[in-house]
Amino acid sequence: MKNYNDKKWFNFFKPTTLFGALVIFYCLVGPIITSGQQDGSISYRGVDHREFYEIGLIGALLTYLSFQLGFNFKKYFKKEKFGINKLKGYQLGTKDYLFIHKWGERIILFSLFLQFINYGTSLLSRALNLYTLAEISSGGGGGGFASSWISSTVNFLIVGIVLLFICLLNGIKERTKFVFYLLTTISLYVSLGFRYRLFLLLLPLILIYFFYKKIKPDITLLLSLILSTLLIFGFIQISRNYGTGLNYELFSRKYSVTEQSVLEFVLKSATFDTNVFHTSAAIIYKTPEEINYSGIKPIINTLTLPIPRILWQNKPKGEYLITAYRTIYDGFLWEVGAANLGFAEYYLAGGWIALITINFFLGLYFKKLWNEFLLNFNDPIAQIKYSLYLSFMFIVFTRGYLLQLTFLYFTIFIPFHYFSNIWNKRYR
Repeated sequence: MKNYNDKKWFNFFKPTTLFGALVIFYCLVGPIITSGQQDGSISYRGVDHREFYEIGLIGALLTYLSFQLGFNFKKYFKKEKFGINKLKGYQLGTKDYLFIHKWGERIILFSLFLQFINYGTSLLSRALNLYTLAEISSGGGGGGFASSWISSTVNFLIVGIVLLFICLLNGIKERTKFVFYLLTTISLYVSLGFRYRLFLLLLPLILIYFFYKKIKPDITLLLSLILSTLLIFGFIQISRNYGTGLNYELFSRKYSVTEQSVLEFVLKSATFDTNVFHTSAAIIYKTPEEINYSGIKPIINTLTLPIPRILWQNKPKGEYLITAYRTIYDGFLWEVGAANLGFAEYYLAGGWIALITINFFLGLYFKKLWNEFLLNFNDPIAQIKYSLYLSFMFIVFTRGYLLQLTFLYFTIFIPFHYFSNIWNKRYR
């Protein structure tokens, strides 16, 4: 609210705004709506998490305060001008945006080409959500080392779409082409069933739009965007089948066993992902009495990522988290699919010291990104960089598994930084 009420429109887009919103949604509002019972219990995966809740809130509070402390700790950083800001008085023209557009389309086509190599002709069916999971699997992408890496390049589409969008705003008349690529990307992401990809795709587009207009959303529009996001994510949560897209029959079947209205049912389902807070709170509560500290295991687990398991049969595979989940959920296979927030993994690695320290440096890092964004605001690629990193904060906060976080980072930012270097060299 402080950032929103600031007289300078751009301060609403500070990293602290999104970080605070994530804490509120994932640690306060969502868990109560999703799992709170009338008798005061908080039931999740057959376990009453009520006794873990207080320590979980303390962890969330220290996470937010540490991030804020890091963000406010240092005001001045070494100033690095980027792109057109290195040339005094340079004005971007049509040729510059055509250059951006060309590279955006190259990235998109390269990603689609790799997906076609991986999935063959079933890629079209995946985009159209026509085939069953078995048919898609048989069409390619058998889950091996090469297949996993090639499949992950579907994240390259995020960068390509954002590059095209900023060109569209600045006079490049390729609206039909942009809409086609955007709908294709959304279709692929929906068929995959992972909502975070939609978040990483759509939030940068929204941010870029407001950067272009140099305004912040009014309160009505802001609430509409939040409500629309919850409704879309809630519907996907209910009706998704990983690999096959959305299934309305599945939605109808789940809704038939509830007495809630459709709106209430969908909105409550939108908060389902916040159940990761309960697991996070339990990890903090049971460490180190029942769960041993993991120490540097997350780092070792991540560094071994590029090594194919066929070459190293005993390569680490996140056993430290699996052990933690099994300690919390002792029912048969109840630990399967469990997840935790980022700050829970920090605590699991090194207690309160690790939780506070890592969030402090995260705040410091995002302050640096914020300063660079303000300094280079007039450069479109600088705006894209900030919007992508701000969106990636969602992954940093909600996905407490360093290996997954690192993998996602590289699959999203490799194409961006490659083009960013090309763009920066144009204006030496």
